[in-house]
Amino acid sequence: MARILTPDTVTAVPWRNGAGSTRQLVDDLAGWRLTVADLDQDATFSDFPGLDRTFLPLVDVVLRIDGDRRPVPRATVIDFPGEASVAVELVAGPGRAVNLMTVRGRCSGTLTAISRSEWDQNQSGLFVDLGEVLVEVRVS
Repeated sequence: MARILTPDTVTAVPWRNGAGSTRQLVDDLAGWRLTVADLDQDATFSDFPGLDRTFLPLVDVVLRIDGDRRPVPRATVIDFPGEASVAVELVAGPGRAVNLMTVRGRCSGTLTAISRSEWDQNQSGLFVDLGEVLVEVRVS
């Protein structure tokens, strides 16, 4: 059976560094956290030492990871360590991004974007409902 999370039912809170806002969907004691960030402006990400991050933007962005410029197209996943110096540049205007953080060495995870028209409602698993796109979340 599918478990579907809807970020709009969760109150947005400021990022740890105050540079943006996020909606926390899961904070699991097994060592992972799932959020949906509201990307309203170019910003520096908060530092999360010891965590691995999996990031899936719903708009085209550029990430600067430890000074390395990396274009990230809409609905494309990028992984990076939580202690990396990361900033986001919005090249296609405001949007949202799904962010999965896992405790390094304890668990790992993946995110996969699925268009609503291609989603099988009988599929089991954990999904984030973002309108025309659902994001499948897998943690092991």
